[in-house]
Amino acid sequence: MKRDLQGFNPHNSVPGKLYRAIWYFADNLLIKPFLVPSVVKSQVLRSFGAQIGSKVIFRRGLRIHLPLNLNIGDNCWIGEAVWFINHEKITIGSDVCISQRSIICSGGHDYRSASLEYAHKPVTIRDGAWICLDAKVLPGVTIGECSVVSAGEIVRKSVPDYSMLIAGEIRPIEPPR
Repeated sequence: MKRDLQGFNPHNSVPGKLYRAIWYFADNLLIKPFLVPSVVKSQVLRSFGAQIGSKVIFRRGLRIHLPLNLNIGDNCWIGEAVWFINHEKITIGSDVCISQRSIICSGGHDYRSASLEYAHKPVTIRDGAWICLDAKVLPGVTIGECSVVSAGEIVRKSVPDYSMLIAGEIRPIEPPR
């Protein structure tokens, strides 16, 4: 099969142009800068359709593709330069830590399509999970309750509750004390 990207429609799964334009300015002025407090970032995200719990801490450099598709529980820590590529829903439980430079991605493309049409799948990160430094969570994945994704890992399949993904291998762990 030969690629034919001319037929691809990049706007198939995103809100209208006005929403995207306003979000672009809000994102760059009120979400990415380090001087804006987390409580303000939470309010801005809520105004764009995100569901954000209480006491969520957002560090600088946060990137969010579509606030409409973001749901974060209570008491979460979102580290510096975390990127949510959320064409489809990303749901994060409570007491979750997502460390610096991690990418949580629910968007993708169908490699079998000549025009690489979208093939999005939701991502779920359950209560108490920890996504360590520079990890990548791919579409369709669920990270189990109190599970850990080690630094630099690429998560291609779901991680069960009370497990750790380390060196590409899933290992059981004890629940936190």
